[in-house]
Amino acid sequence: MGTDRRIWSCRACSRRMVMDDAADRRRTAIFLLAISVYFAVQAGLRLALGGAYETDEAEMLVMTPGLRLGYGPQLPLYNWLQLGFFELFGRGLPALALLKNLLLWATYLAVFLGLRLWLPAATAALGALSLFLIPDLAWEAQRATTHSNMLLATSAATLAAFLWAMRRGSFLSWAVLGLAIGLGGLAKYNYFLVPVALGLAALTLAPMRGALLRRRALIAPGLAGLIVAAPYAWMLQNRDLAFSSLGKLHIDAGAAPGRLVPEGLSQLPGGLLALMALPLLVALIAWGLSLGRRRAETGAGPLPALLLRAALFAVVLTAAGIWAAHAGTITSRWLLPIAFLAVPGLFTALAPRLAARGRTTVFALMAVLALLVMAGLGYDRFKDGARRDVVFDSLPARLAEIDGAEGVPVIAEFYTAGNLAALAPGLQIAPYLPFAAHRFGAGPVLFLFREHVPPSLEIGAVQAGWPAGSGAGSGIERLQEGAFSLPYRGSSAEMPFRYVLARMPALP
Repeated sequence: MGTDRRIWSCRACSRRMVMDDAADRRRTAIFLLAISVYFAVQAGLRLALGGAYETDEAEMLVMTPGLRLGYGPQLPLYNWLQLGFFELFGRGLPALALLKNLLLWATYLAVFLGLRLWLPAATAALGALSLFLIPDLAWEAQRATTHSNMLLATSAATLAAFLWAMRRGSFLSWAVLGLAIGLGGLAKYNYFLVPVALGLAALTLAPMRGALLRRRALIAPGLAGLIVAAPYAWMLQNRDLAFSSLGKLHIDAGAAPGRLVPEGLSQLPGGLLALMALPLLVALIAWGLSLGRRRAETGAGPLPALLLRAALFAVVLTAAGIWAAHAGTITSRWLLPIAFLAVPGLFTALAPRLAARGRTTVFALMAVLALLVMAGLGYDRFKDGARRDVVFDSLPARLAEIDGAEGVPVIAEFYTAGNLAALAPGLQIAPYLPFAAHRFGAGPVLFLFREHVPPSLEIGAVQAGWPAGSGAGSGIERLQEGAFSLPYRGSSAEMPFRYVLARMPALP
């Protein structure tokens, strides 16, 4: 009798395992279909909406002159990939939209694959899709950003490779992790919060500590170092250009007399709240709907603890960096690595406590949010004053009308420079970065100012690489000055521009 019971029990277990495997395959297929359809629609929507290039899109049109070790204050990985897409699809909107959405698609896929090594498909999908609740991923990543999207994709690849190394510990897994870290090191500077925080968090967890302390783990930093060596050497040789965006941090601005806490540090809680408010609200709603109902029984193992502790370490490292630099300002975008770790950690920890109703509510809210994002992007394209709604078609002709400006190199901020480059590819165009002065040298240069960006010729000349103090009476000769405006497609408003045609001095 006991033997019969054991036989029936084994058969029941086998049937349950087969059913679970089939359910996991079905959920994996649904997840892949959902993210593939969504980002394909987003790419199509950007192409259908058309209009002018956004600032980050326009930047790619003027910061991809060829394959180089460095291009400016941003790390080069996005530029390299964008060059490849330009070769395949031409220097235009299709190449820009396809790369952006491919990176976002890869972000969700990599997080899912990493979580799937440790968790059932349903929980892995919940953890991966929870990233969509971060406003900078759902909205800004589609509307504007480029290099931040590369940060997300390489962070996701790093997380997946790290979880693979913790699970399997093979030489190949550590090599893949080294590749991911090396590429992440060429994506964005704040990327390094992710691997460092994951490593510190793993040291606090017994199931992962042993894997991390094995000698083969040294493969990862060794390979990463080889990947970043040449671009970082270029940065050290071109410090003025590579670190020209440090002014955004307002270094030492937070170290005013009598101030004990840098201003940037006081902005840290608000920046984190901006990223985490919606995920926390959705998690609270889902948990509340699960109270008193049957919940999942399978725990999530050490994974939620790893991610949440890594997020905490990332907060501490960020705060220490702000304090050490006396940073006067930060933005929520710079805190993305923290939210990237915290939000999947929150939802994988919550998953075993959710009833079916709670899970369904989370996915339904995400679907509604996706529809709102697409509707919002349509509104953002056509609203009054939308930068995508500016008509740049007449800009080359306007510049040609300026006496003495024919064939003269042009310096403009990214938004204007990129849109002009798309219309006049033969024109010499540079943004307000230090390489402009070295590229154009002494002689006539046409400076364009969109509204008050930059506020004056003197400031613009310094941003473009001419030494401070080279203003009027110190080497710059103003030849022509004037103003014009460009129309908006959907309104009677116009965007004002100023220009100064100036003879610039030779660099010392």
